[in-house]
Amino acid sequence: MTQKDILLRNFTEYFELAEYAFKAGKFNGAVTLYYKALVELCDISLLENTGKIGVNHTERFSLLKEYEPALYETASKLFGFYRDSYSTTISKAIAEDIKKRVIDARKEVIKE
Repeated sequence: MTQKDILLRNFTEYFELAEYAFKAGKFNGAVTLYYKALVELCDISLLENTGKIGVNHTERFSLLKEYEPALYETASKLFGFYRDSYSTTISKAIAEDIKKRVIDARKEVIKE
């Protein structure tokens, strides 16, 4: 299995679990999982375009900023909600917005 296959599998798992959490009204969990799915998309794009992926958020953001500015903008904007999901209550509206942004990113990264 290639690194890209692993990242795609991880994306699918996180996204499916996020959908399950969202439908169950568990919006904090959904946001956490949607963001993890987004990170996998970022890594897929970086792997395809640079041959490397970030080993942590700092390195990933640096690579994204240089090579994938549109994904960088999305990931950096949503990072605060990801962090907030550990200590505040996330609303359904915020979770829906994050879900939409991840779906949009998926359309850009995964060309089917």
